[in-house]
Amino acid sequence: MGQLLDKHLKRRGLLPSTRDKYRAILSPAPKQDLVGWMERKVHARTPIGTVLPLRAAVKHYLVSELGYDPDDVDSILPKAKGREAAVRHALTPNQLGVYHLAVEDVDIEPARTLLNLLPMTGLRISEMCGLRVRDVQHHEGRPFLQFRGKKDKERIVPLGRTAEKTLISYVKNHRLGEWMFAGYSGHAIGPHAVRKYTRKIAERHSELDGLSPHVLRHTFATMALRKGMDLKTLQMILGHENIQTTQRYLHPTVGDLQVQMDRLD
Repeated sequence: MGQLLDKHLKRRGLLPSTRDKYRAILSPAPKQDLVGWMERKVHARTPIGTVLPLRAAVKHYLVSELGYDPDDVDSILPKAKGREAAVRHALTPNQLGVYHLAVEDVDIEPARTLLNLLPMTGLRISEMCGLRVRDVQHHEGRPFLQFRGKKDKERIVPLGRTAEKTLISYVKNHRLGEWMFAGYSGHAIGPHAVRKYTRKIAERHSELDGLSPHVLRHTFATMALRKGMDLKTLQMILGHENIQTTQRYLHPTVGDLQVQMDRLD
């Protein structure tokens, strides 16, 4: 992919994982007919979770490589319509218990701590992997996370008591450099490596089929609402730009629906 695009994405402050994703999206796309390609994707009723990054990748390419004005691109590209995911997948409390027990069997750090923290914080996998030691700040003696998240926006994420203890124990028992969760090379552990662990856990525990870092983020949001967190607070913690994105967690999960049906028996 062109050097102009690479420079543009870096100037925008996008995370390396996001830049890689956009390049992967654009790699097979017909550069002579990107707008038509995007229109066909939308008309095919592609899931909205796929349409949004597709549209963003195309927009970045048109602006950086072909010199389009960003406002013009918004009017040229089709609106990001798409098929909403039919079911929102989150772990039930019982499944979450199985998950944490399974994580204890992971005997490699920082993978074990990172896996434990994902459903406790609601961070995106790219955000968790990209945490630096300096991103841990303190307020009245308690740690919280302050970092640059999606679209390079500042995020502040407090920690619950269990997450706090997990992180403090990890920091005390490990010699850390720049990155909070570094691999053998000293660089930050990558999202791909973490997904390998969640796949292995799912393979060993049939009740966790479909487990992924994104499912753990959904799980955090679902549990937070069930325990009374208001929608605006959850929006800020998850880093959603639009509260409508957060509102989808108000819809019942498959487990919620099953519980209600069982009550009819």
